[in-house]
Amino acid sequence: MGVAVTVQNHRPVVVRGSIITMDRDCPRAQAMAVVNGRVAAVGSAQDARKAAGAGAREVVFSEGAVIPGLIDTHNHMHWTGIQLRLADLSRCTSIAEIQAAIREHAAKHPNAHWIVSGSGWHVAKLKEQRYPTRQELDAACADRPVFLPRVGHAAVANSAALTIAGIGHDTPDPPGGKIERDPASGEPTGLLLEPPAFEPVARLAPSISREDQLGAMREIQNRYHAAGITGIMDPGVTPEVMAIYQDLWACGELSMRAVVMPLADSSRPAEEVLAGLAAWGVRTGFGNERLKIGGIKLYLDGGASLGTALMREPYPDERCNCGIQVTSTDVFRRIAAFCAEHRWSLGVHVVGGRAIDIALEVFSEIDCTHPIRDLRFCLIHAYLWPSPKNIARAHALGVVVATQPSMQYTFGPLLVKRFGAVLMGKATPIRAWLDGGVVVGGGSDSPVTPYPPLLGMWQARTRHIEGGDEAIGREQAVSAEEALAMYTRDAAYLSFSEHERGILRPGMLADWVALSVDPLECDPKALRDAAVIATAVDGELVHGLTQ
Repeated sequence: MGVAVTVQNHRPVVVRGSIITMDRDCPRAQAMAVVNGRVAAVGSAQDARKAAGAGAREVVFSEGAVIPGLIDTHNHMHWTGIQLRLADLSRCTSIAEIQAAIREHAAKHPNAHWIVSGSGWHVAKLKEQRYPTRQELDAACADRPVFLPRVGHAAVANSAALTIAGIGHDTPDPPGGKIERDPASGEPTGLLLEPPAFEPVARLAPSISREDQLGAMREIQNRYHAAGITGIMDPGVTPEVMAIYQDLWACGELSMRAVVMPLADSSRPAEEVLAGLAAWGVRTGFGNERLKIGGIKLYLDGGASLGTALMREPYPDERCNCGIQVTSTDVFRRIAAFCAEHRWSLGVHVVGGRAIDIALEVFSEIDCTHPIRDLRFCLIHAYLWPSPKNIARAHALGVVVATQPSMQYTFGPLLVKRFGAVLMGKATPIRAWLDGGVVVGGGSDSPVTPYPPLLGMWQARTRHIEGGDEAIGREQAVSAEEALAMYTRDAAYLSFSEHERGILRPGMLADWVALSVDPLECDPKALRDAAVIATAVDGELVHGLTQ
């Protein structure tokens, strides 16, 4: 497997093995030299030793391959880390198990004023195939508010939490949100759909201490490095979360290369939103190799599994429901125009076809006055049936796409039941985006779906969904090289970092990962089950061998 080595700060190292560079001019190499945190040479062992100089350490991988560090273009790292400090519902398969997890967490934290869960749990995995009601949450814990957020688009609250937030029988649905109600009594069931509906509860829940947040970030970075991740884009951060990133960077503990995207809270008046963006005082690209500002993040619609993604046609099981437009077109247009004028990039959450239409129509309007090609405006998700017109327009405007194959994998079974296998086979059409000349970056949307990039690459190649033996939409599968590019070269482009990472080439940052298999030659299943032997950032080991 290789020679154990402790890599000192910027000590020259020669990495030997089958090296996949992702550099079109030199796709394969036998060795790589790392000097002062950067790639000094790529080629033969002799070339690497000459560039590294006398006394350089050597790391040899006799099996598998060495690839550029993997980049997740849509990963809520702070949010994922925080899940480690909250009630864990991720393994629950029934409402009874959710109730048991709430009771267990409450018993372990008797002095906590609220019971709040992590959001990485899924209704599709519950036996009942529905959300728990407030009465069921009351049965688990009635003496304290209970708040169970899920995947950024829904939450369930018990009676105490609803009461404190002032949500009752006569509370109207807020614009862009929905308060689920009992058909007979009209009383809230506890289910709150989209941020405008659940934010009144969320903002009352106590925040996690700064010390716990920093601890969670340290832990989640280690887990990510063990999966081969060296860089992420964290979409929708608040100034408070940005401060946590800065604190971690300032004390030298930010081992992950992070591109953070400030959140545009469009539930507020447009003037306040624009003033808030202006108050950041910086714009896309500001920062350094370890911590950088990305584009603004904005929600235009909801999620397909919740029935809130904005569709062109009504949902097949809800003849009058076409989803929810979270941000009005007028407010969206004003924010997008502000970004283009002030040279911010913009990443817009769009899931349903109608939301994709609106986003690209607005982008086209703005482009006439303030060209956006160099800003890399981004469609985030964009998986429920973008049209050929959408794809052509995105290519013409230089719009990029952040896709999440693990989302297709995780939500596939639920959505196949809802839309059918034929329609879902056309969802997450990575092949169509690539054939249309659009740059696509891979990601996970963790903690919404699993973060391991090898799972994402495997799904993009096979189109399998969880629990199924058959591919769903095999015609949208990508090649092994395209799958790897989504998490390396093309992900670096989405991260405004293609000049420094995503490729192993002289002068680039020495972020690399050693896998137990060759991802371009192995069977796809072997890729999914592969081991990450080592991960390095700036040439320094952050996982594996002897650190």
